[in-house]
Amino acid sequence: MTMNRTLEAKTLSAGYDKKVILQDVTLGLPAGKITAIVGGNASGKSTLLRTLARILPVKSGSVLLDGKAVHQMPSREVAQIMGLLPQSPIAPEGITVADLVGRGRHPHHGLFSRWSNDDERAVAIALKATGITELAERELDSLSGGQRQRAWIAMALAQETELLLLDEPTTFLDVAHQIEVLDLLVDMNTSRSTTIVMVLHDLNLAARYADHLIAVANKGIYAKGPPAEILNETLVRDVFGLDCRIVNDPVSHTPAMVPIGRHRVVRAENTAA
Repeated sequence: MTMNRTLEAKTLSAGYDKKVILQDVTLGLPAGKITAIVGGNASGKSTLLRTLARILPVKSGSVLLDGKAVHQMPSREVAQIMGLLPQSPIAPEGITVADLVGRGRHPHHGLFSRWSNDDERAVAIALKATGITELAERELDSLSGGQRQRAWIAMALAQETELLLLDEPTTFLDVAHQIEVLDLLVDMNTSRSTTIVMVLHDLNLAARYADHLIAVANKGIYAKGPPAEILNETLVRDVFGLDCRIVNDPVSHTPAMVPIGRHRVVRAENTAA
């Protein structure tokens, strides 16, 4: 597996119809690392991810995959290098977990190619890695939210790409399943050096699990870099419109954001003996 795949945006502008959501964005994604894209509602987080994944066309500028304009590359070639898990993926009714995961092998098949031992191996590894081997014959609709999300991630894993983009992979999951999914993504990154890019709503989980943060605001990139270097109270105020304190996460020793609201705030004068 080649570990030097590069994905970057150069003076990228993107949006929907005539509306520009992102303007003149230039960035590179660290190879072999986990990057989390964060920002307020409607800031352009998913727009950025969807444009990097070539689901959305560029309005101007370019997205380069290994130095080539990704929007001009053949779909099969892109799918062999870069996998995508959208925010709300849709599967055919009645599909089993094994069939869903097997669909991850489609980019490796020609028009007349048959299912191979390599395909069988990739699916088995993906099922085992995500802990759902015993669910292989179950229908996807019968699973819990966390199990379904693991099945979708298994499909992406079976695709055996070196880049994986995920749009809010923890949405609609309870806290335990959120941690389960993020731990799985770290396992993928650690064992396969997969470059992972994901949109996350939870800033603290992003800071804990990502090696690299991209904060989106005002149609552009407000800041980018390791969480310990860029996550501060000013960023949270400017990007999310929220006053906070940044403290040390006692578990991961990464920065953690503690919001300040109008209630349940202990003032210094109230803590005096």
